[in-house]
Amino acid sequence: MVRRLFPAILLVSVALSSGSIGQSLEFTQVPDGFIPGSIQLPGNFGGGIGVDPNNPDRVFVSTGSYLNNQLARIDLKTKSLDIVAEGPFGNVAGIAVISATQLILIDNASAPGGPPDKTILLASDLNLDGDYNDPSEIEELIPPILTGFFGWSGAQAHVVPPGNPGGLQSGSVLVQTADGFGEGELLQIRNPLGLPAFFPPGAAFFSGLDYNGGFAFDQSGHLLVGSATVVDPTSFLIAGRVYGVLDVNRDGVIGDGESNIVVDTGQLPSGGSDLTIDGEDDVFLASGGSIYTFPAPADPLAEQATVAEFARTNSFFLSAAAINTRVRPFEPDSGTNGASLIIGGGFGEKNLLTLTPAGSADLDGDGLVNANDLFLFQEQWHSVTGP
Repeated sequence: MVRRLFPAILLVSVALSSGSIGQSLEFTQVPDGFIPGSIQLPGNFGGGIGVDPNNPDRVFVSTGSYLNNQLARIDLKTKSLDIVAEGPFGNVAGIAVISATQLILIDNASAPGGPPDKTILLASDLNLDGDYNDPSEIEELIPPILTGFFGWSGAQAHVVPPGNPGGLQSGSVLVQTADGFGEGELLQIRNPLGLPAFFPPGAAFFSGLDYNGGFAFDQSGHLLVGSATVVDPTSFLIAGRVYGVLDVNRDGVIGDGESNIVVDTGQLPSGGSDLTIDGEDDVFLASGGSIYTFPAPADPLAEQATVAEFARTNSFFLSAAAINTRVRPFEPDSGTNGASLIIGGGFGEKNLLTLTPAGSADLDGDGLVNANDLFLFQEQWHSVTGP
């Protein structure tokens, strides 16, 4: 059975206070035209966020303490939260949602008495009762490969959308690791619901990274990959970097000439832990306690971008950022029923933050918010700002 805990509470006030480990995550600076909010969790935020591709108001997150994670489902519309997998999991750092009943979980720690741990899991609601607690509903999908010095360090995971120009298989799953020492990578798992297999066999799609910084696809299918990069090994100073990658020859591996530094470490001295892209191809990146933004490059192998601070919190480390949909607009005053940016901390905070556009996104007045409203908004926006 699903264990319902309590309604998640939406807050629209901004509290200005200094951050400390274990306190609430709060905004200290928000952009004009957006409404800040908070979603309370039953335990610490575990680092994993996954959005249902068929229902952007349904979000899965990991919560609980280290070595005792649970999986929660949040309804962004009603602000309710349910525990849907008791686990216990070691540390679910990544969640790739294939459907409302099938999830891929990246667990990088060990929890005694729980499902298989330190591995890649498939959660399936086999009896359609709304949870993943019944026998055989959580099993190992595939054992990890290329584990580093500290063992399996899997982090973010996403399903590859259709239309990727670099030949990534639609419906496959990409997983980013945090091995460090230049051994972090992006792994591709093909056929996750059939005969799952890494491609290329036993190798990484993109390698040579230090620690995970998130990744996302833009509207053209181009892939941007973030990395927390060690810039001074003697002091272990970490800064952020964003790569554009494209498998031009479609051999399944990012090789020479197939990656480009879009944002370098000088712009992100506080690191980079996650990134996400909205329907307007604006990139939002978590770095330190702030969210930064820049436009996704039209040519990811040739262009660079300049970041700007978008929002600031009382934390000194944000671990996750996710746009819940790219069909609804996420621009100032584009509508409270538009897209939402979901932000998670990394030091024991028991809530998530949200930013939602103010105003109304139902531009055609049909009572629905859909792709037609996004098109109308883009037309209005470009009439003011230019293409």
